[in-house]
Amino acid sequence: MNVQDDFWKRKIEKSLDHIQVPESVFTFAKELPFQMEQQQKRKLTRKSKWRKWLTIAAASVVIGISAGAYISPSFAAYIKSFFIRPELDEGLQTATKEGFSETTEASVTDHGITLKIKEIMADTNRLIFTYSLENKNGKFIDPTILFAKEQWGPEQTMYFVKGLNAFYITNEKGEIVSTNTTYQTKTGRMVSQSIDRVFPHGHHADLMFALNDKAREAKRLFIHIDIHQIGTVEGEWKLKIPVNMNKSMMATKTIPINKTYVTKDGLQVTIKNLVHSPTLTSIDIETSWTEEGKERLKSHPEYWLGDQMFYQPLFDIVDSNGNIVATTLPRWDIEMSKSAVFVYKKELPSQHPDVVRWRYSFLPFSPKGTYTFVFHGIERTEFPNQSMTFSVEDLKKQPISLRYKGNTLTLHQLRLDERKQAGILEIEENTYLLMDFKVSDEKQRVYTINTKDFSETPIIQYDRNSMMYNIKRNTILEGMNKMPKQLTITLTTVIVSYLNENWHVSLPANNE
Repeated sequence: MNVQDDFWKRKIEKSLDHIQVPESVFTFAKELPFQMEQQQKRKLTRKSKWRKWLTIAAASVVIGISAGAYISPSFAAYIKSFFIRPELDEGLQTATKEGFSETTEASVTDHGITLKIKEIMADTNRLIFTYSLENKNGKFIDPTILFAKEQWGPEQTMYFVKGLNAFYITNEKGEIVSTNTTYQTKTGRMVSQSIDRVFPHGHHADLMFALNDKAREAKRLFIHIDIHQIGTVEGEWKLKIPVNMNKSMMATKTIPINKTYVTKDGLQVTIKNLVHSPTLTSIDIETSWTEEGKERLKSHPEYWLGDQMFYQPLFDIVDSNGNIVATTLPRWDIEMSKSAVFVYKKELPSQHPDVVRWRYSFLPFSPKGTYTFVFHGIERTEFPNQSMTFSVEDLKKQPISLRYKGNTLTLHQLRLDERKQAGILEIEENTYLLMDFKVSDEKQRVYTINTKDFSETPIIQYDRNSMMYNIKRNTILEGMNKMPKQLTITLTTVIVSYLNENWHVSLPANNE
């Protein structure tokens, strides 16, 4: 994964993290233009390689069977499982090879359309299932017809449930155990759904769900599907599919840690548990502010958006050789598979309103490996509302910069694009991850920043020492049909890192 793709992946992930807060319904997901032609070439290359691999694999099966040769368990798993695919992570593939998935013939038909569930796999962290849609003639229907699709970045397609359609997971008590996220789509529609990821593949698609704490002790989970419309066809497609968790529970090991640290700013961080499950290794963390920390927060209005504050712990997990095997920092120089697969966060009940519980899940660690948790500090989303006004004539003479806590926004020049009826503002950002801003003129007109025009390609570089991105891009200001006399730039949202801690905790091996 290159620097530009990594930047987009992390920017979108961080934006989604901010949404995963109870009773909040907003998103800071923004997008920069990207080069569609290069992305398409990469897709075609991957498709070509994948098609070639399938041809070789199919030939190998024929030769192996005709010769009576032995087929390895992992290859046999590929033949019979939808979850042995390169686009799925290693945790899912490994768990499938070890026999944790199960096939099913669950289906429902209405108005000549049949929804079929083909394969399911679940552990205490997540659940994934494969489905297909067929018409009355047995021909496949595009499985993503159930969703509205939006492009949120290079190769980052987001899928949103339509209308009253619903997909969620419950335990035996009927409690919903799939985590719910609220999104604001590009059209302004607010969507709340339990689906964590959608993976289309040919005539099928996988739906993956992140599971909360209530799934840990469940001996059975239930997949709920409630569809009221498929394309233009209205009907009722309802399924409740039981999933036996006994095998997964037996393979899941929870190791208590219970180590606590207080930061210089008064944030108490407690590592509660290390959890090894078939598809992921997870670490459970609790954070809360001390009384001194709460007093300090009162003097920083930039930390708050209304009554909500957004931060998350920053840490690495390193092996016995000092190699980083998991991280929450933007380290693009290590394999992307070693970053968080998903982050689960929730507020505790009202009797503990100041405590936040976190579950960070990574690809499975080696059962015999020894690992160390290294806490570095926090990253915080801040709302500085910091402005700078300047004349357009001054901008012609020299660049103008606006700085905030190590992040710098530099404006180089402004020009008009008569064809687009817009202003083109050439900017440069040196940022930890995200800087959002608004632009207004001397008449207090706020210009809409076009986030859908992909013709202006950003240049993105990364400094692995400072962990800062340098981004050069042209920002399109819609409706600017004549040159203003002056502009005001206002920083609205900035993600800031505070890496001034160094706390180490040894993590027990899975086989201890």
